[in-house]
Amino acid sequence: MTKKTFYNEELNTTEEYSEVWKYELMRVKDISDLIVHNHYWKDSRGELWLDFDDPNENFRKAFNAYRNRKGFMQPNEIKKLRENLHLSQRVFSERLGISYAKVSQIENNKRVQTLSQEVSFRKAQQDYEKQGFLTSYDSDTSDSAELTKVLTETEYVDTAKYFYKTNDSSETTIFKVQEFVGGVA
Repeated sequence: MTKKTFYNEELNTTEEYSEVWKYELMRVKDISDLIVHNHYWKDSRGELWLDFDDPNENFRKAFNAYRNRKGFMQPNEIKKLRENLHLSQRVFSERLGISYAKVSQIENNKRVQTLSQEVSFRKAQQDYEKQGFLTSYDSDTSDSAELTKVLTETEYVDTAKYFYKTNDSSETTIFKVQEFVGGVA
């Protein structure tokens, strides 16, 4: 059994604690029966404390157990995907339609992604595996939006050119230009 001395801010004391590992049933979101191997430090009175150096350790373990049960991507997989796409967190989150803060929290295992966020991550993963880049689904720049913009804002100029050659051997070319201005019918 490992023993270590810590300063406990809550009790304003420094004392020796014994390391304790125990399996516990945890609830994360809609799953209430996750079995997680949690880490604690026990004081001389038998009270269990979260790790003083890493108080979020057990929460991360519970989040990872939840992701495993749901078949969700883990934070390190999401971060690796983003890095493989050569995108910053800000650009990645913008392209997926997820807030920057949420992507940062998910990558740092401080938040569990929702199902819709997981679907976005999986779609990005498929894009990367198939083509090496993230497909843009921005409706402002979609093909139909661009076509509509062109058809409504552009004035078309069609030029017909008629070429005539002279009969002499000077190889002179005479041409007539006629312009038609109009839209698409």
